[in-house]
Amino acid sequence: MARFYNRRVRNRHFVAGDLVLRMFKASRARNVKNLNPKWEGPYRVTKIVGPGTYILEELSGKKIEHTWHGIHLKKYYV
Repeated sequence: MARFYNRRVRNRHFVAGDLVLRMFKASRARNVKNLNPKWEGPYRVTKIVGPGTYILEELSGKKIEHTWHGIHLKKYYV
């Protein structure tokens, strides 16, 4: 089963400076309604903390206080 899963999983890797969207449900776990947007952003990746863990900032330069895992992010194309 692990080989079957690993063949199809797509890891998301970002570099510093990439623009990403953040999963809305991951950032607001309590007040999730059905008609809320699924993604919010864009944000800029400022630093890679560990494998798959990133520090984000808003485009205005304001730092986001938590680190985010790559499964909660997706690349934003301009």
